[in-house]
Amino acid sequence: MDSRIKRHRLIATVLAIILAAETVGVVAASVPDTQPGAPLVELAAAGPVLASRTAPKASPTHRPVVDAPDFDASAAPAATPSATPAPEPTAKPAKVAKAKAEAKPKPKKVAESKPKAESKPKPKPKPKSTSTPKVSASDFRGTNHVWIPALGINKSVRAFPCDRERPPDNFMYRWGCAGENNVYLMGHAYSAMKPLHDAYYNGRLKVGLKVYYAGSNGKVRAYAVRWWKKTLPTPDASWAWAPQDRPSMTLQTCVGKDSKYRLMVRLVEVGS
Repeated sequence: MDSRIKRHRLIATVLAIILAAETVGVVAASVPDTQPGAPLVELAAAGPVLASRTAPKASPTHRPVVDAPDFDASAAPAATPSATPAPEPTAKPAKVAKAKAEAKPKPKKVAESKPKAESKPKPKPKPKSTSTPKVSASDFRGTNHVWIPALGINKSVRAFPCDRERPPDNFMYRWGCAGENNVYLMGHAYSAMKPLHDAYYNGRLKVGLKVYYAGSNGKVRAYAVRWWKKTLPTPDASWAWAPQDRPSMTLQTCVGKDSKYRLMVRLVEVGS
């Protein structure tokens, strides 16, 4: 057969196949699907291709492979499969949890303040006792001496004769004009008898205040205050130096403005 006639027949066959494929696509698109997988009915290669109502939809880009004498399959370019991207590695749950735990700042430990120990209150110092320490006649030694511990008097005693006309000096005296059982001691308010003068004004002169006296024989006797009286220095105050019916003592000093008055303190002998 002439080669040109073969070529014309080949072209006609190819065109018929292409036309049949397009016709099948149009018919398939207009026919509803019924049961998938139903077989297609093929007609002659030269005529149109009819499809069953149950045929699946054909892809518009599908082209059937036709074995033609001049078709060289090896000449067609080989399809290169696209490379599938590798999946990104994901962190394991345990590592993610650990990373989150490490990311969280650790709470700082707050140092617990220790309560301060309660300081025990310091004991209040005991007030110094202003009372006279307990003493007795046996604690004193001497002759012609007088002690009044509560007033701080510790004086030697000089004799003042009854006929002396000169005023007394700054000493403690025993007046010789006093009667029996009356040890009469006198002194100036600004010197020997100042503690007695001050005690009269500041309230330290009290009943029961003790006085210790040692005579010329060295015997120490104790006397205690019974009362006192302020009087003018006149003969009317002779009761102060008068004799007593029991062993007694009289203390005399000046009080008042310009030493106008005399303070007479009467004591009686008591046990040690």
